[in-house]
Amino acid sequence: MSENDIKSLIDSFRPRPAVFMELSVDVIEGDPNQPRKAFGLGVGGDYNRLMKSISHYGIEDPIKVSEIEKGRFLIMDGHRRFACAKELELKTVPCRVYPKMSDGEFEARRFEMQNNRRSWKPMEKANAIHKIKTEYKDATKKEIADLLGISQVHLFHFTELRDMRMEYLELMSEYNMKEYQRIAFMQMLPKLRKIKQHEIDNIVKILFKKISDNVMYRASDFKDLAKIFSNATLHEEEILFFLTEPLLTVTELCERSQLSGFSSQIKILIKELGTKKNLNVQLTEKENGLLGDLNKLLQAFT
Repeated sequence: MSENDIKSLIDSFRPRPAVFMELSVDVIEGDPNQPRKAFGLGVGGDYNRLMKSISHYGIEDPIKVSEIEKGRFLIMDGHRRFACAKELELKTVPCRVYPKMSDGEFEARRFEMQNNRRSWKPMEKANAIHKIKTEYKDATKKEIADLLGISQVHLFHFTELRDMRMEYLELMSEYNMKEYQRIAFMQMLPKLRKIKQHEIDNIVKILFKKISDNVMYRASDFKDLAKIFSNATLHEEEILFFLTEPLLTVTELCERSQLSGFSSQIKILIKELGTKKNLNVQLTEKENGLLGDLNKLLQAFT
């Protein structure tokens, strides 16, 4: 390839000027060859939030389109925004219009548009929400949540995230915790208790390591662990084993805790019966019946 050929090829990829226009939705069409298919159109929290945002503010980020023929335009980026606009029965939408281009240039430009996005980090989102709450200090939590297109539960959790100890926040980043895991962790944190020699801070670090190793990753894992810690006195030995065994899952801990709970109930029953006997307290007819059933069951196991 000659030097002129290389220069010509490079020139073909130079950014082509675009203009901002308000276009009728009737002259815009979606691209059936769009490589990204997971738009979640019509359902889901993300789509609903986008719909609410466009209904309230309009389309803030112009839809990127390329002219395919005079008066007809193909979407390069912004299929969800366009779907929301149609559902809201908007007549026109703001667009960044690129001139007609070759298929190769079209795909290359679209790739750059969609590949260079970076999603919010949880702490960035928490700080932004805090600033909005500060500016709307007289608004209720529901009004703030509606304004942002999120639930009041998520609003609370982002507030909690911002107020969380820096050490925990650094660990969350270090172990690349997903947003749903951070929220589940914050819900679980108040339930944690000291177990033997393990202080809460040490327990948190052990849990983060399990999360990092994918031993503990589901939202239900955090909920189940919170329930077990709520009865930490009853399940102390099982929790201690969970903390000292890196590969033991929350599911396995739950199974062990159920067994220990059954043992504890038997111990409590024996203690109560012993106390009544020492005090010469007569058992009721119902208690005698249950005791007889228990005795038959024990004989079946011997």
